[in-house]
Amino acid sequence: MAIEVFMPRMSDTMEEGKILKWLKKVGDQVELGDIIAEVETDKADMEMEALDAGVLTEIRAQEGESVPVGDIIALLGDATEVGKVGAAAPAAVKKATRPSDSPPEKKVRKLRDTTPKRKSTARKKGQRLLASPIVRKIAAERGIDLTTVPGSGPGGRIVKHDLEIPETPPGAASAEPHEIQTASSTDRVESRVEPFSRMRATIAKRMAESMRQAPHFYVTTEIDMSESVRLRTSLKLSDRVEAEVTYTHLLVKATAVALERHPSMNATFAGDGRELKSEINIGIAVALEDGLIVPVLHGCQKMSLLDVAAQAHALVERARTGKPTSKDLSGGTFTISNLGMYSVEHFTAVINPPQAAILATSAIKERPVVRDGQVVISRTMMVTLSCDHRVLDGATGARFLEELKSLLESPVGLMV
Repeated sequence: MAIEVFMPRMSDTMEEGKILKWLKKVGDQVELGDIIAEVETDKADMEMEALDAGVLTEIRAQEGESVPVGDIIALLGDATEVGKVGAAAPAAVKKATRPSDSPPEKKVRKLRDTTPKRKSTARKKGQRLLASPIVRKIAAERGIDLTTVPGSGPGGRIVKHDLEIPETPPGAASAEPHEIQTASSTDRVESRVEPFSRMRATIAKRMAESMRQAPHFYVTTEIDMSESVRLRTSLKLSDRVEAEVTYTHLLVKATAVALERHPSMNATFAGDGRELKSEINIGIAVALEDGLIVPVLHGCQKMSLLDVAAQAHALVERARTGKPTSKDLSGGTFTISNLGMYSVEHFTAVINPPQAAILATSAIKERPVVRDGQVVISRTMMVTLSCDHRVLDGATGARFLEELKSLLESPVGLMV
């Protein structure tokens, strides 16, 4: 009997996925846990694992097709069924599948004919190709073979800048004909429409929904980070600490402790009520070229500060290199967005639904403060908590921030 393979939900917000590449072909043996396909989700390009074992007897979703979560994309069976399902004929499969959202083939050929090719041999043989969905889309439209493009991003990742091409020669057709006419017919300002990547489109949709549906309110406080700075410096100098402890890690640990002491903050909106979560799973917002991804550190209430540092390093690295797991992108109960590395003094963040709150943290800067009636210079940080007023009230948010402030101003307790 055939086993149906469904498009899995690989993140909390995923509604559909695009098959980028099948890593198994019809007739191949598939074992439990094998990587059978690469899938583009709303968050990242991810590897899809087999949840059952068998022989791949039919492929129902072609490469380049977008398939809703829960739809059948392939069948597993035994070797005797391969010829019966007739899946080896691509044309037959294509008729049974959903329409592809890839550009029409005719359009792709036209762009390839009129766009200069980029040639390079800088990529090492066998090196994994790292490129975001928008980069892959632009490359496909311009006829650029990404395997010949040297990446200038982290870990050799190909970014949009790497796809820049010489200006179109006079008389040649342009792949980007959009133009704005000014008052003078001779003065024209060139513009182009850049299509959203799947990630950017999802961010646009969900953040607009969040602002429309969740009545936001904001609570801000200033935290003296002098002791946290000293603690981090000491840990950095210690040869007994393997993973570097950053301010983000201190924030995650302090937030986890504060959420334990104020459990109503660790909640999600649930229609006619709120769901108080038993586990503290903190999302760490990570900026990528095409948008934002929020990998989730699960079970923070059980972790020491050094555990947080080690696991968060690995989590963020997977996110930045395009290798997050489905667990990495699911199950968040609270989010931290830190822009301190950009010297930002203060900002507010939009809640990641259905979570009830998000913490925006800024740069640690030297500022004048009053201590014992004297003005002194101290290193402080502004933090703003955005809350969903359907789930939380101002006093609840204020008490949480007081707890967080106390923990970071006397951080020795975070080492326990």
